[in-house]
Amino acid sequence: MKKYLLPENVNWYRANLHCHTTISDGCLTPEQVKEAYKAKGYSIVAYTDHEILLDHSDLNDESFLAITSSEYSANEGNSTYHPHPLDPENNGWQRRRVIHMNIFSKDPHNTFQPAAHDDTLWACEGKYKGQGKCDGFVRQYTIENINETIRRLNEAGFLVQYNHPVWSLNDESLYLNLKGLWSLEILNYATERITGKEYCPHIYDEMVASGMYDLLPTMGDDNHNRGGSLAHSFGGSTMIGASSLEYDKIIEAMEKGHLYSTSGQDNPPLIYALYVEDNIIKVDCSPAKTVFLNGYSRAYRIVEDENGEDITHAEFRLDKNDVYFRITVRDKYGNNAHTRCYMVADCFENN
Repeated sequence: MKKYLLPENVNWYRANLHCHTTISDGCLTPEQVKEAYKAKGYSIVAYTDHEILLDHSDLNDESFLAITSSEYSANEGNSTYHPHPLDPENNGWQRRRVIHMNIFSKDPHNTFQPAAHDDTLWACEGKYKGQGKCDGFVRQYTIENINETIRRLNEAGFLVQYNHPVWSLNDESLYLNLKGLWSLEILNYATERITGKEYCPHIYDEMVASGMYDLLPTMGDDNHNRGGSLAHSFGGSTMIGASSLEYDKIIEAMEKGHLYSTSGQDNPPLIYALYVEDNIIKVDCSPAKTVFLNGYSRAYRIVEDENGEDITHAEFRLDKNDVYFRITVRDKYGNNAHTRCYMVADCFENN
């Protein structure tokens, strides 16, 4: 009997869950972003402009959906900089730790911003000034305050994504103590392009190993399109499986974890099916060089062709010692498609 881990009989929609426009510090208008992403085969864009939450339903059509969203941040104060021993006088921005989180509203028309203060609302275009509505909560860079921010967001009907932890100078003392997150951005494409350090599935593994078993791995562009360039676009996608391209159906799929993430500007690797049959994990995918299973600690296995040819199917026998597992599909260009982690105990047929 087959047990599908990624849903069957759904439509798969390519989404960019991290995007900036002229409403904050991006260089393309929301309309220009829509046209650029539709032309590359995307169906969904979350308009995560900094500190301003707007309803972009006017952009929706039969093949495109805008998610009501924003990017929240909290920064270290002047007293908590981390000067380097070789440059003790430099207390500037380069060493300041921050946290950035994308928030996705379950209600497309809800533009009230919980855990926000008037001074944090950002709207560069005059027509948006004064539209932000918030509760006056002041965010600070402490674990207690960040978790209270996440709690308030969850309570108000938002999914919360933790963004680019490497660029943010975060370490395990922060991210292993966060509570209530929906996802971790395991690839921030724009930051990866300029640092080579923002592809971080290992941090996802650390967070899951710490007990965050429901955490999801997402990818996004964080595109600002400086000078109109699209160089930092289309490289980090989240594929969402839903019955239709309707706001409530997409949010429901996101909540249930009916998604996987994939990298690559052109023809990123795709996962067509993931299921368990006779206690064997089976993966159907686009042509790949390697399919990996990563479990708890050093539990990992690979499938690849002995002659170096592409494969489109891989199988792994379930092992309770894996505790949980996730699948990675890697193509010949080094692009990767990642599933979430699944608990092994939930996958055995006798459970």
